This record gives sequence, C-alpha cells and structure tokens, in this order.
Amino acid sequence: MSSRRFFAVIAAAVLLLGSSAYQKALEQIQKDTGLASVQIPNTEGDYLGKTHRGYQVIYTAKAGNVWGRYAARLTMGEIGKEVGGLLGFLTGQHEALGGNVVGSPLDRQLSQIIGQPLSVTVILQHKKPGAPRLDIVSGYSVLAKDVAMPEQAKIGNKAGSIYSADSAFAGRLAANKQLMSRMKSLRCEYIRVDGDAVTLLWSGSETDYSGMISDHGGYSKMLNAIMDDLADIADAIQPATS
Repeated sequence: MSSRRFFAVIAAAVLLLGSSAYQKALEQIQKDTGLASVQIPNTEGDYLGKTHRGYQVIYTAKAGNVWGRYAARLTMGEIGKEVGGLLGFLTGQHEALGGNVVGSPLDRQLSQIIGQPLSVTVILQHKKPGAPRLDIVSGYSVLAKDVAMPEQAKIGNKAGSIYSADSAFAGRLAANKQLMSRMKSLRCEYIRVDGDAVTLLWSGSETDYSGMISDHGGYSKMLNAIMDDLADIADAIQPATS
C-alpha cells in the first residue's frame, strides 16, 4: 500500500470519527492536565483553562489546526495498534519505536502537509502589580529576536537565556534548579513577564512543535511542565516596594 493510500486511510478515519475524536482528545487533556474548555467572549478559537497552583491559566493553539492534529495523532495511534504490521510501524506503534505517534514516519510526513507555522499561547495571571519586566527567549524564537534588556543567565542551547534589568529577579529564577532543568526542554519560545501576567508565546513549524513534545516526554507532560514553568516564574516575583 502506497504512502498516499495510508494517508487516505488516516484521513477517512479522522472524518468518520469526527467530533468523537476531537472530544476524546479534549477529555484526555483534561484528565492528564486539568485543562478544560472555556469560553472567552468576543474572541475566536478554542481555549482551555484551569487554576494551576493558585493562578488562572489560559491555553490556546492556533493555525495549522492543532486540535485536529492532536485528534489525528490519537486516531493514527489507535489504527496502528489495531492493524499492526507496516501501518503499526509507520504510526510509531512498533515496539522498537516505543509506541509513540509523535515523530513516527507517518507523523513526520503528515507534518509536511499540515498548515504551518503553528502558534501557541499560554497566559498565567499572577496578580502581582509592579512585577518587573523579564523575558526568556530562545535563540530560535521568531517572535523576539532583539531584546533590549541585558542577558542575566543562560538556560540551554534550545531554550535560550533570561533577559531583565532586574538582576535579582533573574537570579532567583536561575537559582531554581528544577525550573532550569524543565525549561531546557523548551525551544522557539518567548516568555514575557509584565505587570499582569507571565505569558508564553510560541510560533514555529509542526516539526519544531513535535520535537518539543518529544523532549518533554509527551503532549500532556509538556502542557503540565509549561504551566509549572510559568507558575515558578510567578512565584519568584516579589511585591513592589514603595
């Protein structure tokens, strides 16, 4: 069976499952992360939200049909398990591939035809007025190439560095070993701290996104890690002194 035929099988399965695959994806995310669908008036798109470690978090992913992409991955994995053989290998379900759809041969081919780039936003409201401005920028980020603030600490090759005029704030983040270790799995990100929120802005190709998911050990693990990253940063904000 040709690769085009395989894609037809996957596409047909996704169309047949339709909203059920989408709903299954949302249910799995909520089970693994606590994120559930929320409505934001006067906006377009799908949003997930929750209270994470006392902070309100909003997550959204746009362009390239990310939700459909996640549903397609679930579908590919299930088909690969059922059919086995070559299709099981192509969908990453072969034992040698660890049963992981992300990064599988079929997933990489599908990445080439899904709309790119993808964009992801995660906003954590810290409710700490007067929070100092701080940026965490990957050298691969397409969102913030020129940072006006001084570099205070390096995180890693893909995750980039911490920039801020507040060296004490940056120092508290750099001293958090768990935070620094987790953030090394990020790539292409731009994290901004201002007076209202800690915000992760991400834009890149599906290949970049798949790589970041793999580095975190899975989609839900990545979402949980990012929320912990933003919460750790918010915890390190000290009240402004008059």
